[in-house]
Amino acid sequence: MAQSWVCCPLALFPPVHTMGRMPSASEQRTGYGPANPWGDDPREDSVVWDYDDEATAPFRRPGATTAPPPPPVTPAPRVDARTLAVQRSLDRALDEWWRRGVLPSNELLRDGLLVLEAGHDLDESQRTLLLRTALARRRGMLTALRYQTDPERTAVLLHEALLDPTRPLELGELQRLAQNDEQSAQWEPPLAELLRHEIDLGEAQKGAQATAALASLAAATALPAPAPAHLTEADTAWLEGETVPRGGRRWLRAVVLLLVLVGVGLAVVWWLQPRDTTMVDVPAGAYTVADPANPGATQEVSLSAFRADRYEVTVREYRACYERGVCPWPASSASATRANYLLDPAFSDFPMINVDWDSAGRYCRFAGKRLPSVFEWEVAAAFAPATNRMYRYPWGDEFSVQQANSAASGIGDTVQVGSYRPAGDSPLGAADVAGNVAEWTASAVEQDGVTSYLVKGGSFADEAPLLQPAASQMIAARTAADWLGFRCVQDAP
Repeated sequence: MAQSWVCCPLALFPPVHTMGRMPSASEQRTGYGPANPWGDDPREDSVVWDYDDEATAPFRRPGATTAPPPPPVTPAPRVDARTLAVQRSLDRALDEWWRRGVLPSNELLRDGLLVLEAGHDLDESQRTLLLRTALARRRGMLTALRYQTDPERTAVLLHEALLDPTRPLELGELQRLAQNDEQSAQWEPPLAELLRHEIDLGEAQKGAQATAALASLAAATALPAPAPAHLTEADTAWLEGETVPRGGRRWLRAVVLLLVLVGVGLAVVWWLQPRDTTMVDVPAGAYTVADPANPGATQEVSLSAFRADRYEVTVREYRACYERGVCPWPASSASATRANYLLDPAFSDFPMINVDWDSAGRYCRFAGKRLPSVFEWEVAAAFAPATNRMYRYPWGDEFSVQQANSAASGIGDTVQVGSYRPAGDSPLGAADVAGNVAEWTASAVEQDGVTSYLVKGGSFADEAPLLQPAASQMIAARTAADWLGFRCVQDAP
């Protein structure tokens, strides 16, 4: 069994025999104990902590005692420096994660969970980092889950952990989390949706992992609820402050396991059936989308079912149209930093650029498709079917520099299509709908007698606001630029 933490303040402190001792040289440098075995974790200006009973008092949850609250005229208790130190350290850890992909140390994970358990608040990005770290380390996972407020973000993190190429989250751990987390009913549907989309992509290894995880998730709801009140300590194993039964009803577990195996087998058979994975399906329905004529306003639109390209049209695909004499040669063969971008085979699977609106439309017709309307594009880029709402960004409601090729990435040019999959995909599975290259749509805008067309998605040169699916730009039809590309759609059969 993976090591778990008992999530109460005392259990998250260092052992008693370490209290009051002088910190080692390494601890003085990092402020968080021995070197992190999972990677570098320098914290040059972190606070060195020595724990004792008196020092833990500021962490206790407000209102935990029966004493009446102080009168309003009494000054509020001083915000303790140690909680602020944890918040600052988590801010630095977030910067390390965004820049280098380095997770915080076990000690910072422990102290961050302790701050939450003591009743203090952390912002959403800090709580997300704690959950990501807990899933990677297999420690404090239930506690980190309890303090998540965005079920879609929780589902994304669990999805990443389940499909981690080096150390995927065990299916037994997934079942345990689903059974013990009181909020599992909120994050299970979007997680199941992500797993189903992973199966649709047709990649052998990840598809098999997703199929097994989906079956395991379904089985978790069929198992009896953990920790009946009448069980004794001898009958239970304590896991992060909660109990799960060790024995009893083995026949029921055997039946459930058999059903899971049968479900996995049927899912694998279905998954192996041939199907088109180059496009994503968008269902018909009424959607709330941005109003291009009134920035900040929304409107309801009804769309018929359609299919959208999973990826931006690539150099290789456009060259096939050019060689057939249908598409014109682009305005330039260079990208922002590469002189032979359209001529070097190394960039064949990078997005096509330097084509105007008419050239983009010609390619889509050549492929038996068309340019999307501005509303179709936005729905494919932001609609989350599991929760029936539009995301602020394709992957959720907060910007993440690691999930799109934007100005914040500092790359300064295009990258191969699909480079940020699956974390940067939309819920429906469309890749690179934020960043890389901005994309033409079929929607025209008349302004001062000039016809322009709306461009969506932002590019490698744009900041976060333009990467939001609701954002758009008016671009003249004859514009051809190294930051501008397109994708196509077609009506559903």
